[in-house]
Amino acid sequence: MIESIRLMAIIRDVEPVYAVPIAEMLVSEGITGIEVSLSDAEKGFGCIENIQKRFSPDKICLGAGTVTKKEEVDRLAAMKIPFFLTPGYDDELVAYGLSKGMEVLPGVLTPGDVQKALNRGVRRLKLFPADAFGMSYIKSLKGPFPQAEFVAVGGVNETNVSQFLKAGFAGAAAGSNLVPRKSTDGNLELIRQKARLYVQAMEREA
Repeated sequence: MIESIRLMAIIRDVEPVYAVPIAEMLVSEGITGIEVSLSDAEKGFGCIENIQKRFSPDKICLGAGTVTKKEEVDRLAAMKIPFFLTPGYDDELVAYGLSKGMEVLPGVLTPGDVQKALNRGVRRLKLFPADAFGMSYIKSLKGPFPQAEFVAVGGVNETNVSQFLKAGFAGAAAGSNLVPRKSTDGNLELIRQKARLYVQAMEREA
């Protein structure tokens, strides 16, 4: 299912009690891809658990981000989370995730990172930070690695998301610009407005 997701919302540093209202708002505006960051692991796992209780897998594409430890992979696998993202390329962690039957989107930036991921059989990669070298960088990477598919993470907002897609990215993930860190019920209207702008931008690009 993740292959069909072109826009993913990142939920980070949110108290679990607010995860479901935020996810409901995103889904109501047409954003069904959600990555919950484990930068604060306990909050992150709490958010994942609550969202899982509210939505069935056919209604939402739910994964985890900022995964850095095998213990986190074990816990995610036990929860039947289908995919996770890493902040940087960690070959051992990627191999471990794959051994658990999960899809792994490793964080890459350099040609060396990309080559290591492809040698592991991983083609869908998280380019982070995606705004580091300008929009032309993706074309440079696609030259020697045409089989790789990149998801833009870092610097994505409602005004440039379509530019990332036009530049050659297969998808994009929006973080605090869409769902502010430590969001509560008080942020729901802002999230709704932002989500609508993102979806409109994606529709213009389609």
